[in-house]
Amino acid sequence: MTVFGVIGGYGATGSVVVSELRKSGDGEVLIGGRDAAKGVRVDVLDARSLDDFCRRCLIVITCAGPVKALRDRVAQAAFRSRCHYVDLAGLALVREAMLPYSPEMAGLGLSCVVSAGWIPGITELLPVYTHTQASAQMDSIDSMHIYFSDSGEWSDNALRDGVWHLHHTGMPKPGHFHKGRWVAAKMSEASGKFDLVEPIGRGRFSLYSMPELDEVGRRLKDCDVFTYTYLAGIRNAAAAMAIALLPLSERTGVGLLRGVFDRNRLPVRGFVVAQVRGRSKGRRMILDSRIVFREQRDYWMNGVVPALVATLIAEEKRVQPGVHYLADAVDPVTFMAELRKAGVEQSESLQSCE
Repeated sequence: MTVFGVIGGYGATGSVVVSELRKSGDGEVLIGGRDAAKGVRVDVLDARSLDDFCRRCLIVITCAGPVKALRDRVAQAAFRSRCHYVDLAGLALVREAMLPYSPEMAGLGLSCVVSAGWIPGITELLPVYTHTQASAQMDSIDSMHIYFSDSGEWSDNALRDGVWHLHHTGMPKPGHFHKGRWVAAKMSEASGKFDLVEPIGRGRFSLYSMPELDEVGRRLKDCDVFTYTYLAGIRNAAAAMAIALLPLSERTGVGLLRGVFDRNRLPVRGFVVAQVRGRSKGRRMILDSRIVFREQRDYWMNGVVPALVATLIAEEKRVQPGVHYLADAVDPVTFMAELRKAGVEQSESLQSCE
C-alpha cells in the first residue's frame, strides 16, 4: 500500500492535499506536524524526527513553511529515506539545493517536484500547455504573453516567503525572453493596460517574472515570452519596491505585501492567462488559454496540484524522475486534463486576430 506523508497536513492548504489524496481511495495518508493531537508529531528542524517520518512513507508532500526557514531539510530527509518528494512552494532555493542529487535520484527512479502549487506551479504549467496546443494548431509561433494575479487568501508563512523572495531578488530590470534569451524590455513594454475580457476585465500590468517562469522563457526558443503581473495602482508598486530595496522588518514587509493582495481586487480572486500569437495558413491567429478561480477556492487551488502530482507518482504514471519544477516534471497536456477532472476551470479559444 502506498503511504503518502503530508507534512503540515492540517493547515489550510495541507488539509486540501489530504482531502484530495483520500478521494483517490488508494493508499494511506500520514499527517505530520508539530501537534501530535492532529497527526504524527514531526519536528521539521530536527533531522532525526524527519527521518523517522519519511521512512514510513513512499511519497512525502511538504505543505509546511516558511520555505526560507525550512529550505531543503525535508527534501533531504525524503532523499535519505528513498522517498519521492513533492513541494507545493519550494522556491528556487530548494531546487538549487537538490539539483546536485538529481542524477542519483533519477537513477533510483525518484521524483523531486518543486514549486508545485498555484503561484508558482500553475503559472508555469498553463503557458507550457498552451504552447504545446498552439504548436499543434499553428504553422509558426511569434510570441506568448502571460498574465497572472492573485487577490485571494495567503497564509502568513506564504507572505513571509514572498517578502523574503522580493528582498532576496531585489527589483530586477524589466525584460522578456527572445527565443530563449533574456533581453531588456523597452519602456513601452514594461507596463501597460490590457483587456483580458470577462470575467477578468481591463487592468494595468507590469513585466515581472520568477525563477520558475524564467525557466519557461528559456525553454520556449521559437518565440518571444512576456510575463506580466497585475498591479492595481502606484501604491502597490511602491510597496513592492519598498520590500525589495529597504531594510524593513519581516512584520512590516508582510503587512505591506498583504496590502498589495487586498488592493489587487478584480472580479475574480486569481487567474493565469497565456496568449500565444502565431500564424496558420497565412492568417494571424491567437490562442487564449486561461485558468480563473473565484471566492472560496484560494487554498484549494494551491493544494490540488501537489495532491495530483503525488497521485500520479503513486499510479506510476509519467512524472519525470530527478529534480524538476512542475512544468518540466509532467506532461502538460495530460496533467491539464487531470486538473480539469479534479475541478479546475480551464478554458481556451483559437481565433483570427486580423
